[in-house]
Amino acid sequence: MIPSTPRGFRDCLPTEAAWRQAVDRRVRDSFAAWGYLPIETPTLERLEVLEMAGTLSDTPFRFFDSDNNLLALRPDCTLPAARLTALRLRGKQAPFRLCYSQRVFREQGSLYGEDREFTQMGIEFIGGTGAMADAEVICMLFDALSAAGVRDFTVALGTVKVLNALVAGAGGDELWQAAVRDAFHSSDFVAVDGLSAAEGIRPVYGRAIKELNRIRGGLEAIERCRELVEPLGCDDGLDQLEAVFKLVSSTEEAGTLLVDFSVISSFDYYTGIVFKAYAPGLGQSLGSGGRYDTTLEAFGRKEPAAGFALGLERVMQALEAQGAQPPSVRPDAV
Repeated sequence: MIPSTPRGFRDCLPTEAAWRQAVDRRVRDSFAAWGYLPIETPTLERLEVLEMAGTLSDTPFRFFDSDNNLLALRPDCTLPAARLTALRLRGKQAPFRLCYSQRVFREQGSLYGEDREFTQMGIEFIGGTGAMADAEVICMLFDALSAAGVRDFTVALGTVKVLNALVAGAGGDELWQAAVRDAFHSSDFVAVDGLSAAEGIRPVYGRAIKELNRIRGGLEAIERCRELVEPLGCDDGLDQLEAVFKLVSSTEEAGTLLVDFSVISSFDYYTGIVFKAYAPGLGQSLGSGGRYDTTLEAFGRKEPAAGFALGLERVMQALEAQGAQPPSVRPDAV
């Protein structure tokens, strides 16, 4: 038998490891410059605790410990950070600006050789609300990508409120609604078209869902969306989206900001603004984030919150695609 690592897990040799550490350090320094403080959470969490705040369909690593507790390797860092805030910062006054760089474990597309263990570099702004708080989080994403050395990146900005309102009014059951969100998340236009025309779906809502998936651009995209969904009473969230877009655009950050109503997360805890970052030559997003105002309530503390996480491995792929070279490693460091 030839020894090998499990699918989706891999080793890093010194040159790559040193490069990864350098990029990670620059990103963490950018978080610190905004006044965000580091936290660490356990690799293992009680599955029932994580599921209090949302569905964890991408969590394949579950097992019982010797105390018969069902545990899970954390699939992301947002839920553990929310749990930490509710448990460890009880009695302390928000807002909290927290950051982290931790390994997470998630089932991803094995067909494309995706990692099942990867590093999330991210922040959580807990207690911050309104357009200014959302804009702060997105500006930090721009800063983090610039600090990492990624060039010509794009941040696509949307809101879950419009799609949620449309699927709620379309007449489909919960399975249909989940399928629509999954199709949006995976950018499966064919699936969206089929689902929007499914039997029993109210045609006016189905047509709006199909069209929504194709609306992207600048401020004019928000107006196009408003014209589409306002007659259906599904325009909640558009004013907030417009305000955030204008605030971030006014900062003249490096990179490109655009509106994209197809942006949806695979996690169902987001309640408002959502966004993803992309780089040339990379089919998958570098990272994502958004607003999750009800998540902490599941853990016993009512606080609005927003944040994002970048995948270090995706950032490294973007750097390689743009021709960046790793730093040299001294022979005595091997």
